[in-house]
Amino acid sequence: MVLPVLANKNSLHRRLRIVELVRKRGEVSVDELATAFDVSSVTIRSDLNYLEQQRYLIRAFGKARYVTQRPGENLLAAVPSSATRQAADMAIARMAADFIDDHASAFIGAGLITHKLLPLLADRANLALTLNDIAMVPTVQRFMRCELRLTGGSLDDDSTVLLGPDAERSLSALSLDLVVLEASGIDREGNLLCTDPRLAGVFKAALKNAKRGVVVAFQPTLQGEGEAFCHVSRLGGLVLDDAIDPPTLDLILKAGLDVHRREEGILEFCSK
Repeated sequence: MVLPVLANKNSLHRRLRIVELVRKRGEVSVDELATAFDVSSVTIRSDLNYLEQQRYLIRAFGKARYVTQRPGENLLAAVPSSATRQAADMAIARMAADFIDDHASAFIGAGLITHKLLPLLADRANLALTLNDIAMVPTVQRFMRCELRLTGGSLDDDSTVLLGPDAERSLSALSLDLVVLEASGIDREGNLLCTDPRLAGVFKAALKNAKRGVVVAFQPTLQGEGEAFCHVSRLGGLVLDDAIDPPTLDLILKAGLDVHRREEGILEFCSK
């Protein structure tokens, strides 16, 4: 991809990186971009205006969305994201499953990706799994032969996730080899975030009594919204798609995690 030469090389470099980041994530807010590139929102809006004029992006409701030109048409169409998301989720789940060995006692926290890793554990021997999402139980029963527990806890209307003090207490009583949790975001201090504070409480209780923690995420938000449940420096592993900005990557590496494996669009970090 070539953009017209600009007088300011820094602006050119930033705009190229903006396009690449938005292409990978599909849609990114102005605030996220301003934080990612350490510039003002005014500067980002100027960049987006230019990139929209060049037909690389579409701006809508404070966000930038990547677009592509369909052959033979003069219309801008959003890049399909559902197939990409499903493929990324499975690749992340596959890497996360490799952390779980035979004979392990593991807590698998509620989440879309964590649910998808369960069938990938079908060949593990003598697993003891603890779950806090009732919807995961049929998947375990269909694909696995293992010891299965559910945490205590309460359910909200139309929810299958067990939350609250009872769930936290039941996890506090367990000795866990590993927990696998799903994050929705990461803040600038390196804290992994969960949108539901009650679920974050359950995750904290699980981590407290686990020998090792692994976190998965698809395009975690780069702002400080949500409840923190763990700092990346406490993790044994982190698996996420590669649509992360350079400052976030630097933060993860400085926290003591190294890139261990790379697949198409997916990164796996492990503690040193």
